[in-house]
Amino acid sequence: MKTLLTLATLAIMAGTGCNQNQDAYRVSSESSEAPTPDPRAAKMWGHNLTKAQTQAKGAGKLVLLDFTGSDWCPPCMALHDFVLTQTEFLDFAEKHLELVELDFPKSKSIDKELAERNAKLAEKYNVNGFPTIIVLDTAGKMVHRDVGYSGKNAKAYTVALAKALGR
Repeated sequence: MKTLLTLATLAIMAGTGCNQNQDAYRVSSESSEAPTPDPRAAKMWGHNLTKAQTQAKGAGKLVLLDFTGSDWCPPCMALHDFVLTQTEFLDFAEKHLELVELDFPKSKSIDKELAERNAKLAEKYNVNGFPTIIVLDTAGKMVHRDVGYSGKNAKAYTVALAKALGR
């Protein structure tokens, strides 16, 4: 019951963070068309925090959590298309981050166990809107949090993230 309440609360909060009636999204770049994603993106993004933490400890990396509404939240879709799947970001991530997507879709279905696990993590890290990026150290302590999407391209976003993380 608590998980169901958490999911309902997240859905309400997410609705206030993203304009669900918005059909398109904009990025502060010359072209509003999303660039082609780097083919490494599909392999680098996982859905299991425990596995990512184990891999991060072994490699001396941090863990980046992307709380997203992948199929309904325009800022989430823009962050994904213009930053999180792009070469500049993935080059940095390959050296410094294990990547975990925690999705809260509306139209596509995900495994019930995964949805419950995502909801528990959203509650644990007090996620109140989408997208929310959280970076954890190897002990699981939050070292960085970013809510929303500022419209930066992959290079600018990555430079700002690297600076915030001291990397």
